[in-house]
Amino acid sequence: MKKTLIALVLAMVFMMTSCANSGKDSNKNISLMRYEVTYYDSFDTIIQGILYAESEEEAKEYANIMHDEFLRLHKLYDKYNAYDGITNIYSINENAGQGPIKVEADIIHLLKDAKDWYGQYGSTNIAFGSVTEIWSDYRDGHEVSQDSMDAAADHHDHNHEETTEEGHDHEHEANSPSLPPMADLKAANEHTNIEDVIIDEENQTVEIKDPDLRLDVGAVAKGYATEKVAKKLIESGMEAGLISAGGNVRIIGNPPENDKDYFAVGLQNPDAVMSMDPSNENMIDTVYANNTSIVTSGDYQRFYIVDGKSYHHLIDPTTLMPADHFRAVSIMAEDSGLSDFLSTAAFCLPYEKSKALIESIDGVEGYWIHKDGTVTFTEGMAKHLKSQGATNRG
Repeated sequence: MKKTLIALVLAMVFMMTSCANSGKDSNKNISLMRYEVTYYDSFDTIIQGILYAESEEEAKEYANIMHDEFLRLHKLYDKYNAYDGITNIYSINENAGQGPIKVEADIIHLLKDAKDWYGQYGSTNIAFGSVTEIWSDYRDGHEVSQDSMDAAADHHDHNHEETTEEGHDHEHEANSPSLPPMADLKAANEHTNIEDVIIDEENQTVEIKDPDLRLDVGAVAKGYATEKVAKKLIESGMEAGLISAGGNVRIIGNPPENDKDYFAVGLQNPDAVMSMDPSNENMIDTVYANNTSIVTSGDYQRFYIVDGKSYHHLIDPTTLMPADHFRAVSIMAEDSGLSDFLSTAAFCLPYEKSKALIESIDGVEGYWIHKDGTVTFTEGMAKHLKSQGATNRG
């Protein structure tokens, strides 16, 4: 049977729908049933899961694991809020210039991987927070996000309250939206040296040498957390499923239905999302794949409007302004944390450099939506695309 499990923050409700498996494919576990879960209290986004389980009880177990792990990691990676008994990214920033601070292993792993990836691939700098905080302060109170539009359109009747970001300077909320002065951005950019972030794995401490440097893990934390959740579910025995956390999708295993060989992941059309025009196709393409992650960074996911022009949240470290090369970049790689990191890095580079970066990394594929609406993609990505003849049957 195909069933649906909906989690509204902490409450879970089950509904029954139709059944799909016929049992003709001996390579599939036909005893698995499909459940769906959605909740809104982690990483300031809508998190959804397709979970395959042998019983309702097992599905509840997977759903609880998924929810608890996302919420735990949300608190650890939160740069805006303090939590009782938790030392998190906010705590590290508050302690900048005051010596090492002991943190949990999940923070050590995130910061070390992000620092190592920056050394290999560049562009996505977790020490860039002094600049992004200025943009956040100017965007605060005026921001439009894809999730807020989706929630308003699709979940109005649920009457839930989405988690909001706290801890910003709210000076700009009552005023008309404006751009931060370039002088302020340049001054902040003097305090973004990632070598001032000292990670001691043996003693499990982090130290920020520069008292004015601030960590911002927003370009990697959601994908990194999604990967950790996926691994936790796999360790708990889940054979197949899909997690979607904002623009981060992580596929586990293969779909057990007899009429599907692959999971299908839609790549959104930025024009349809931003215009809300029903005449625009919502999806620009579909990716068919298993056991991988697909992460998208786009100019339509979080932005605000100044004098009729939108300014999104992905800041180019070379210009200190929102990157202006693409509408969206989608990256496919096995690890969702790396995919998240690379989607931001590729989005902030000119096309030739962006494509060269992705093509230089084994097991990584890319899909670019350009400013004029045209698309390009790596050779390896083409075989997964519906537009290039891929189907849901092998």
